[in-house]
Amino acid sequence: MILTRNIGFASMLILTACGAGAAGYYAGSMRAPETRASRDPAQTAPMSAGFPGPFASDMMRVVDGDTFKARVPIWFGQEITTSVRVRGFDAPEVKGKCAEESKAAAEATDMLREILSSGPVTLHDIGPDKYFGRVVAQVHVKLKDGIDTDVAQMMIAAGLGRPYNGGTRGSWCEKVAKKG
Repeated sequence: MILTRNIGFASMLILTACGAGAAGYYAGSMRAPETRASRDPAQTAPMSAGFPGPFASDMMRVVDGDTFKARVPIWFGQEITTSVRVRGFDAPEVKGKCAEESKAAAEATDMLREILSSGPVTLHDIGPDKYFGRVVAQVHVKLKDGIDTDVAQMMIAAGLGRPYNGGTRGSWCEKVAKKG
């Protein structure tokens, strides 16, 4: 029986840490966790709150042009369901500030659904998002030709997204008006 939960990133961290701790214990390699203070700061890279992956996932549904619900197996017979925002690009908003943005958002949503349905999906560099219950991740899909492709780059190349790595986003209404 597979246990499915709709949980946020914090719960994902706890479950993964418990699983990793159990695996280390049974392998006989359990030791005290290393802290930032116990390492030489000159030789320490910045600590990351993310998981490098890859993690296989099943797309359950597309929310909008840059977000989807995913089912991710995390341990034997256990999986989580979470919202994933695709890292590296921004898509027009469904509840846009103008009719053109809303129309472009519908096109982006359809394209993301098509891309994520075209092959196995993997999540990389998973981290917390600014909204509770959602993670941000680099998302790849393995296409029929066997090539592992970055979803954000595909959306940008299709003209249905723009590069985005945080911060203030510009208006889609101005961009769509210039394009049309």
